[in-house]
Amino acid sequence: MSAGATTYSGGFARDLSRYATPALAALKIIYRAALAALAVWLLASIRSGSSPEVYALTYAISLIAVYMALDGTSFRVWALYVTGFILFAQLRGHADGMGMPVQFDYPVAMEKALFFGTIPSIWLQDQFYTFARLGPLETYTIGVYLAYFFAPHALAFALWRFDNDRFKTYAFSFMLTLYLGLLTAALLPTAPPWMAGQLGHIPHVYQVLPDVSGEVAPGAYQNVYQIAGANNVAAMPSLHAAIPFLMAIALWKYRWLRWAGAAFAVSMLFSIVYLGEHYAVDGLAGWAVAGAAWAGVTAFRAKREASAAIRAAQDTIVGSPAPSPELASSARER
Repeated sequence: MSAGATTYSGGFARDLSRYATPALAALKIIYRAALAALAVWLLASIRSGSSPEVYALTYAISLIAVYMALDGTSFRVWALYVTGFILFAQLRGHADGMGMPVQFDYPVAMEKALFFGTIPSIWLQDQFYTFARLGPLETYTIGVYLAYFFAPHALAFALWRFDNDRFKTYAFSFMLTLYLGLLTAALLPTAPPWMAGQLGHIPHVYQVLPDVSGEVAPGAYQNVYQIAGANNVAAMPSLHAAIPFLMAIALWKYRWLRWAGAAFAVSMLFSIVYLGEHYAVDGLAGWAVAGAAWAGVTAFRAKREASAAIRAAQDTIVGSPAPSPELASSARER
């Protein structure tokens, strides 16, 4: 080939690469925008009367689309967190629709075995509660109970903003905890203490929150409960206890926040028992699920990072230039 042909060929390749790179970048932008638009359209088009299967499929596709659309950006895990939580919230109200029998007896047996024949919810209410009274203890426990609905997301946003690596572990552990709880509620629906008391399985247990709110704002509790799509028989494990415990684990890294996280987790466990919303064993099971989720996600991420480091080291070795014959000969002589 002549020198002129070689020069022309090299110039054509440079021109092609010059235009190809912006074109590929534009195609990537269009591709990601289309995926994001698909996710938004699916989330907007789902109807409240749709079956659980349609909900699950729609949100799963939306989640995958958002995750792919944000590939390589810091918003990717945050989008996974938000979309996964929306899917959980939609499915939670349907978890009791699988026809599994509601369990009343096993948590009572566990409570009595652990607490020397006593059920903590009954004991605490006998000692401290007067029907429909809003005293300091009721104010505190209700405030802690309601903090569950916003505090975990506030922590997620703070970690995403200031400690992205910690946020990733928290977000994946949060999702795993929620869906383990959802699966357990679907396969083993369990009644809370207030329901067991109302139906005669144990002595009467007050459901403090609607009792008190009925005096202050009649009908407010029922309206919020319906909007939230809550599940009356999803007591085991208690996600109300699990998520604050997960928050405490995430905050343990920070010296000035670790005790605040621990106090919130313990306060939540006390609150759900006192308010009659969960047995103590529900809360302890929630702690176990959250701890296992954090440990599992941490181990999985560490394994992935170690594998990535090994691959990077191998690529560096393969891509390095071979030693010259003189260096190889010198090495043999030494």
